Amino acid sequence: MADSTNIKKSSPLLIAAAWIVVIIPTAWGLDYTVKNALKIFATTPAPTVPAK
Repeated sequence: MADSTNIKKSSPLLIAAAWIVVIIPTAWGLDYTVKNALKIFATTPAPTVPAK
């Protein structure tokens, strides 16, 4: 069994920095994807032709 006195704890600052490294590119990618998906799925009304 491992001795519990040899357990090293991670720095909270290091953990926060790691999350920032993950979250920022993920948020950018999600934003980019949603904006491009809206170009496909957003509907615009068809132009109407005036009656003669």
